Amino acid sequence: PERFAGLGTIPLQDPAAAVSELEFVVGTLGFRGVEIPTNVNGTELSSAEFDPVWAKASEIGAVVMLHPLGFTEARRFEDYYFTNVIGNPLDTTVALHHLIFGGVLERHPGLKILAVHGGGFLPAYSGRIDHAWGARADARGSLPEPPSSYLAKMYFDTTVFTSHQLEYLVRQYSSDHILMGTDYPYDMAEYYPLQHIVSATALSDREKANVAGESSVRFFGLSPRRT
Repeated sequence: PERFAGLGTIPLQDPAAAVSELEFVVGTLGFRGVEIPTNVNGTELSSAEFDPVWAKASEIGAVVMLHPLGFTEARRFEDYYFTNVIGNPLDTTVALHHLIFGGVLERHPGLKILAVHGGGFLPAYSGRIDHAWGARADARGSLPEPPSSYLAKMYFDTTVFTSHQLEYLVRQYSSDHILMGTDYPYDMAEYYPLQHIVSATALSDREKANVAGESSVRFFGLSPRRT
């Protein structure tokens, strides 16, 4: 238990019950947080009805791990497994946009959000959200700071399959915010997650150690392994 910890689930379709369950899984069961989907029956996570959930997660320091369900309205994704290849990272991308522009991270700066699959497409194209925020009043929302400043507070896993994308994530968001992921046991998993990290030659040994485990130890509040 000093090295491994679980994540719970919460019934977001009933936000009051979700708050109660979040307190139970973290406070009573000792889990480090919860895994949630990127929307709730089509309702965005930035909707006001979920604000008590975000407030509680921030208050108790709970990790919130986002995992996609597959993109809604995906009629163009029927061939070639595009429902997953494009749809899953796109689903996460849309959810992160709503969390940022909807002001969730502005209202709750202490949130610990982990977005799997490298955070979808947004971390690789974050300049576009800042440009829109500066160029258009309807894209600014109520954000006092550029959207990418909120994105930088999030955490991402390593399931991106190429060294150059992993290296980019580390350079852009720091090795403290990148955690080893596997997506095990699915066929879209990263089969050799440690080799994936070690083979990223542009990363220093310190960065590789962080990504391979030390950032996760800190993020989940675990005890470092004793040797």
